[in-house]
This record gives sequence, C-alpha cells and structure tokens, in this order.
Amino acid sequence: MTRGGILALAGAVLTMALATAGADGPDWIGPHFENFSGCALVLQRDRHHERSWEYGVTQCHVPLSPCSTFKIPNALIGLQTSVVQGPETVKKWDGTVYARAELNHDHTLASAIRDSVVWYFQDLARDVGPDRMSDWLARLHYGNQDISSGIDRFWLSGSLHIDAYGQLEFLKALTHGTLPFRPEYQQEVRDMLVQPSGLEGVLHGKTGSCRSDPEAGLPDHGWFVGWLDGGSERNPSTTWFVINIRGDGATGSKARDIAVDILGELSRHP
Repeated sequence: MTRGGILALAGAVLTMALATAGADGPDWIGPHFENFSGCALVLQRDRHHERSWEYGVTQCHVPLSPCSTFKIPNALIGLQTSVVQGPETVKKWDGTVYARAELNHDHTLASAIRDSVVWYFQDLARDVGPDRMSDWLARLHYGNQDISSGIDRFWLSGSLHIDAYGQLEFLKALTHGTLPFRPEYQQEVRDMLVQPSGLEGVLHGKTGSCRSDPEAGLPDHGWFVGWLDGGSERNPSTTWFVINIRGDGATGSKARDIAVDILGELSRHP
C-alpha cells in the first residue's frame, strides 16, 4: 500500500473512532438524563478557547416539534412585522380558564415569554398570518418551515420540526445579532429570555413541552435551549446549549433542570 493510501486509511480509522466516541457523548453527561432519552449540545467560547460537548448525537439529529421554544422566533417575527410593538405590548385574556393559573389574565409580550403563555403567541401568530409566517421561516431556514397544520398550532406537536443542531445555529445567530431582524428587536428578545438560575453568569433560555402522539408512536418530549453569559470581565465567555428529552413525562422544566446541572458541572470537565 502506498504512503498516501496508508494515510487515507489512518484518517478514516480516526474519523470512525471519533464518530464512535461521540455517539453517546461524555460519560459524565449521561447520568443527568436518568430515565429519559436525551440530547445535549453544549458549545463554550471565550477570547482564547472553544470547547464543545455532544451527548446523544443520534437523537440530536432527530427533527422534533419545537414546542414553546418557538416563542423565540415567534416574538422576533411579531416585532419585525409590527403586530406587537415591544416587550410591554398587552394582549387581553379572553376568559378561557386554563389549568395553569398564571395564564388566566392579561399578558405582555415579556410576561408571555416568561410564563410560556400559549394563547398569547397563538394570537400573535394569527396576526402575523400564514403568508408572512412562511416567508420569515424561509428567511430563517428554521427547521422544515412547515406550517401546514395551522397558523396557531404548527409549532405545538404540529407540522413544524427542527433538530437540535438547527436550534443551536439559530441561538448563535441571535446572540451575535445576525438574524434578519432589526438589531433592537433581537436585543429585546435576548433581554426577555433572561431568567434566574443560581449559576455563575446570566442565563438566557426558553423551555418547550409537547405531549405524546400515540397514533404516530411518538413519546412526550421537552426542550430547554439558550445560552449562559459568564467568565470574567477580562475574558467573557458564552456557553450555548440545546437540551431535549424524550419519554413518559418529559417536559421543558425537566430539560431545564438537566441543562442547569450540566452547565454547573462544566468547569470540572476541561
């Protein structure tokens, strides 16, 4: 065998080894998922280094309904199309009583993101309309861009699907301000995603929960996506993350717990 052939074979073997090593991800991440099937993408950058961790790569490639994580692009589209004017834009509760008490009153855009108010964003999507919504999803290259299951529920176990890698790229563009929206709207949405966490740094994130579809044989699934701004003043860092879980009882809040645990443990795993 020629030297070139030997090098090519060695490269192929190395590629296969890396792919095999990354199939399930680092051993320390797995226990965080307990009884759920899980995906974790974590990318950390500062001025000097970049590190990444992947767990459950096969699941990370599976397109899933974005559930309430779609409130992020939905808010941006609503702002850009002027169907909402800013974080304080109020929508009136129509009197429908929901199981979650926090849904049963008027909301602003900011409080609707904070409390994950589905009815607010359904109303917003109807105001945007299918033509403009389709156009914006195409501009964003967001998942499969399919809204055919209805303008007010395509992201709720509906026709729209996106995988974890698509979510990560969208989040990175949002933090860098390179999405096709006015810079001030991107900043407003970034600010509305801030939430308490107990972590060192500022956590931005959004949960999403979708119930199972027995006819399609699909389990419950939950997301938590976002980023953590941290590091020092002299060397700030950003850590992007996408977590999804599948299985009975999978919810966005459980995905959030997993994400916070993983983020808290990163410093012990260089």
